[in-house]
Amino acid sequence: MHRAYRLKQHANAGKQSKAIETVRAYRKTAEKIARVQWRFFYGTGGGFDKHLAIKHIASFLSERYKQTCQYQVVGILASFLSNRQNDFVDLVKRSSLEEKTRHKLLVINAWNLWQRTAPFTSLKHKLQIDAADLLLARKLFKDVLHRHRRPSFKKINMALDNKVAVITAKVPDKAKAFDYWIRLSPLDKGVPSYLPLSTNGYFESTPGRRRNFCQVNRSEDSKIAVTFIKDVLKKAYVPEIPKVALDLGLTTLFATNRGDLTGRRFFEVLQQYDLLISELASHRQNHGLKVRSRTYDNLVNKIREFMKNEINRVVNRLVEIHKPAEIVGERLDFRSPNLSRRMNRLISWFGKFLPQADQKPLMPHENAASLEHGGGC
Repeated sequence: MHRAYRLKQHANAGKQSKAIETVRAYRKTAEKIARVQWRFFYGTGGGFDKHLAIKHIASFLSERYKQTCQYQVVGILASFLSNRQNDFVDLVKRSSLEEKTRHKLLVINAWNLWQRTAPFTSLKHKLQIDAADLLLARKLFKDVLHRHRRPSFKKINMALDNKVAVITAKVPDKAKAFDYWIRLSPLDKGVPSYLPLSTNGYFESTPGRRRNFCQVNRSEDSKIAVTFIKDVLKKAYVPEIPKVALDLGLTTLFATNRGDLTGRRFFEVLQQYDLLISELASHRQNHGLKVRSRTYDNLVNKIREFMKNEINRVVNRLVEIHKPAEIVGERLDFRSPNLSRRMNRLISWFGKFLPQADQKPLMPHENAASLEHGGGC
């Protein structure tokens, strides 16, 4: 199992600028590669090729960078295509077509042959698939694609291996200022840039092997963010009790059916954020400015991250203590009469993705993943 860990980087303004230029070039190149891959998809009958020749694509990136970028783009497109295959199956199964026709369409879908025009025979399924079946499959798949936006690469992270980003750990008794260095290949021939990083106890204490791979991205505050990846062994989860029920508290985050009161400062911290965001909004309105600004958005992001982290922390702690087979949550509504209307609106969508009382309960291993999608700020 792969897990990602954000490390703090300490690059000076010059190194930050070089890294940001690389991110910009990487994103533009990713968009160009995606267009080439889609043309390949429609021209060859379906599918993408991570080894496709892309030397003709104009880019500030080196050929090694471009190939690394193509691997990442194809991985994203393949994932998108896999989801559309599932949509195609659902569409066919819900249709009123004859059973034999549906069988043919599912075979075409399983083999990614939506763009094929020449009839063929499936010996395994003893089916003769003619031009009419292929035409129907092509139309259905076109309809499925039109219902979903294609993946956008305008804000893609750089997923870099050691061909273009070499990670070096500090040598004991020598380098002391920083724990890791990343040597980024330059956009063109020249001097590579080095990003110094400091580690944290959580990353170092987690058992596992660090991969020679990193993610480099431009964060919302226009700074470079670096993430390392570790191969972590996933331990088998053995429940000890049937379930834990969560009830949203008035002064604490959750109360459970086992007497726990968790997140005692949750609403207190929200009130502090509420005061800050209300004062900021009022100040901008009094000066005839729009409420939305970079400062406002950054504050909203901090609120969102606080809620996500605190909810995940509490739920994971309850799982660690009680080891339930499932978690049951009430209909969660984090709005409070002690918070302003603006704050209540910002946090109103949090918790919506935690299964409600009339839905399938959460399994303990799903806690963090499910709650991470609940940010509606």
